[in-house]
Amino acid sequence: MKSIFHQRDWAGLDDEELVRRTSPSAIHWDLRIGDSSAFMLVTREVSSLIERILMFEPRIRHHWDRLPGRAQSDYLAQMIVDEIQATNEIEQIRSTRKEIGDALTALREEEPTGGKRFTEMVRLYVDIGNADARAPQTLDDLRRVYDAVTAGEIDEDAAPDGMRFRAGPVTIESGTKVAHRGIVPESAIDEALTVMISQARDVEIPRLLRAVVAHFIFEFAHPFYDGNGRTGRYLLALDLRDVLAPYSSLALSATIADNKDRYYRAFADAEEPLNRGDLTVFVTSLLEIIAEAQHRLLADLADRAQRIEALNERIHAFVSDGPQGSPRFDSAKGRPFDLTDIGDLLFILGQAWLFDVNRAVKLQSLVHTTGRSVQFVRPRVQALIDAGLVEVVTQKPLRFRVTHAGAELLGIGREGSRPTAAENGGTAVSAPPAPSRSARSR
Repeated sequence: MKSIFHQRDWAGLDDEELVRRTSPSAIHWDLRIGDSSAFMLVTREVSSLIERILMFEPRIRHHWDRLPGRAQSDYLAQMIVDEIQATNEIEQIRSTRKEIGDALTALREEEPTGGKRFTEMVRLYVDIGNADARAPQTLDDLRRVYDAVTAGEIDEDAAPDGMRFRAGPVTIESGTKVAHRGIVPESAIDEALTVMISQARDVEIPRLLRAVVAHFIFEFAHPFYDGNGRTGRYLLALDLRDVLAPYSSLALSATIADNKDRYYRAFADAEEPLNRGDLTVFVTSLLEIIAEAQHRLLADLADRAQRIEALNERIHAFVSDGPQGSPRFDSAKGRPFDLTDIGDLLFILGQAWLFDVNRAVKLQSLVHTTGRSVQFVRPRVQALIDAGLVEVVTQKPLRFRVTHAGAELLGIGREGSRPTAAENGGTAVSAPPAPSRSARSR
């Protein structure tokens, strides 16, 4: 719309707005953006992007289903860590993958969390994979989500001071310019977020469009002084879960981080007064980012599935032909263990090397996955340790990991696999000092 104004004049802009608003492909929302009400056009480009995203889904599911259950579980955990780390990086929140991974491990293994950072945020992302996970249905639900996402990470002077949300004004600055002013007063925030919640139930609007527009409304309302971006992106992932598989909706923040300028420019375009409340460009940009995230996930899953198949073939050869070189796998009495049982353990440990956040497997997990007893598994793992193929990572609880020599034997090595928090030494992502209230990011 802004380009139409520059090509023509005010009259030309008014005419174009009328044509767009009265188009049969127009969708309208009861939301004011400046002096205009929000709307969008379901253009050919928008329809094509929706189709592309939905066509990725069966291909992604195909490669997902090629992964064994243990690999799926570990991959999902790694995605959660990556997603939270990426959304923190966007907001310049200091965090490490190790911190997030520790919180996730404690929750998954039902261990005491001990006040670990990001525990509540991790819990929310884990719940995205649950069948009964639901988007917030009330304003109070939204506040509870915010409290969980930002638990322990909000300065006292940036805490919500209204009934649910912020009572005062807030601005987002870009350099010396004001990029956005949050809605005021709190009653107006309530109204905007009520529109967001209610439109999520409008079956006449495609679900992908509802999710993207809900994301805009939340960030436009900017209901909190700080933490809006992290909360908004979690809500977007939760909404996308209604359309995409849980692991698909967890692939977004890293792609947004790599397209941060385009992401923020989409908001600026939507709020430009000359665009008269037209959200078409915003929706198109977000759908492009979602499609890119899907493409990345598809490529990574295909690569991981291929690696699992290669691992399986290597272990099959190991069992059939015997280990190359000098490794022996004998019991304490000097009797050789069945290589099939040794191969089963190596397959589980090899999956962890490729997928687990820490590349480690608990003794009890080996017992559960193989369906054998502790007395059966432990001496065979010890034989792998004696052969230099496996090492003990922690004693309480007892966890094991393939050594680099073991990884080479299995053909998984270091190539192509993501570095773990442990291998990175838990290096923190540095961040500048927290900005003032007037400069909080989205």
